[in-house]
Amino acid sequence: MEEKRIGVVIVAGGSGSRMGADVPKQFLRLGGEYILVRTLRRFLPVAKEVVVVLPESQQERWREICRECGLEGTHRTAVGGATRFHSVRAGVAALGECDLIAVHDGVRPMVSRAMIERGVACATQSGAAVPVVVAVDSFRMVQEGELKVVDRSLLRAIQTPQIFDARLLRRAYECEPDERFTDDATVVEGLGVKVAFYEGERTNLKITTPDDLIIAEALVASGL
Repeated sequence: MEEKRIGVVIVAGGSGSRMGADVPKQFLRLGGEYILVRTLRRFLPVAKEVVVVLPESQQERWREICRECGLEGTHRTAVGGATRFHSVRAGVAALGECDLIAVHDGVRPMVSRAMIERGVACATQSGAAVPVVVAVDSFRMVQEGELKVVDRSLLRAIQTPQIFDARLLRRAYECEPDERFTDDATVVEGLGVKVAFYEGERTNLKITTPDDLIIAEALVASGL
């Protein structure tokens, strides 16, 4: 089978308000390395092309970081929009020709090569693939002021990278934004496309709070 050309959109538009830091969370350090740099390095070995999407106000800071870390020329950047939908759309538009497009959160720096390869294999076969992890906590749903038990065996937590046939994802993002769109999979499902799933990883943390950063530091220290 011919090797797929993989384009990657890394979305890094967060302000870090929940982190309570002086800088956006993607520019905090994890194991001595900027979070967004660590995320980018995870994809460079497998991607034909990478686009990092950042707000206009963060573009110069990112250029300085790339000069500091020797990452100039490894990727392109795009200016993010008012919402994640608009930011992903901008990133997809900035990509050149590719067969598959992976969309990943800039603050998920622990994604493994094996997980990326699982996603590529699933998307190659299905055209649309999202990573999931099984729910381990107990859940209840608030309904009419009461707590109702939810069968956790039916629940899955959704992660990134979400990977799609490039033509499919480009067509999906031609639509207008909708409040139903919570991630890229829901945008694609708006076309009536069934999305497949592949095995995610609990270590593929999305770093949004100080507790997340503590856990991620422990994972890095363990060798991940």
